[in-house]
Amino acid sequence: MLHGLKHRLEALHEPGEMDGSPDSLHQLLDVSMEQSVPQAQAMLVQHQLANLTADEARLLAALSDGSAFPLLTVQSGGRFSRGEVLYRHSNVGRAAGIQCNDFIALYLSRLFAQGLVIASSFTEALRTDYELCEGDSGFRTAKTELQTHLPKLSTRRETLRISPLGRQLWALMTTPADVEE
Repeated sequence: MLHGLKHRLEALHEPGEMDGSPDSLHQLLDVSMEQSVPQAQAMLVQHQLANLTADEARLLAALSDGSAFPLLTVQSGGRFSRGEVLYRHSNVGRAAGIQCNDFIALYLSRLFAQGLVIASSFTEALRTDYELCEGDSGFRTAKTELQTHLPKLSTRRETLRISPLGRQLWALMTTPADVEE
C-alpha cells in the first residue's frame, strides 16, 4: 500500500511543471502562473530540443563558438530589388559533419525561421569559400531549377552566424541540469 502511494506521489508534478504536451491554452497559462524562472527555461529548452534535428544541432554547434560561414541566398527579383528568399546554401554542413548534406537548405530555412541564425553582410576573408559554394553542384542544380520557373533571380553573398537568441538558447541547452538548480 505504501509503495503504491509513493508511486502516485512521484507521478504528481511540482507546481509550474507539465508532463507532455499541453491539452489547451488554459493549461499552459495555469502552468505559467506557477512557474519559476528555471522551470520556464527548462520548458523552453525541452520544446526547442524537440523541434531540432540532430543535424541542426550539429550546425548550431559549429556556429556556437562565433564561427562564420559563407552563405549564398537566392531570391526572386532583380539585382536591386530584394524579393522572397527561395534557397540558401552554405558549406557549414560539411564543416559540422552533418549526415544529410543534401538537406542543408531545409536545415538553414528551419534555423532562420526559429531565429537561431542570422545572415550578415559579405565577409571579404571568406571570398574563396563563397566561390567554392557557388561551384557546388547542389547549389548550381537548385539555382538552375529555380531559374526555369523564375527567370529573374539574384544571388547574394552573405555570412552565416549564430544569432544573439541562438547564442542564448545554446547556452541554456548546453548547461547541465544540475547547474541550473
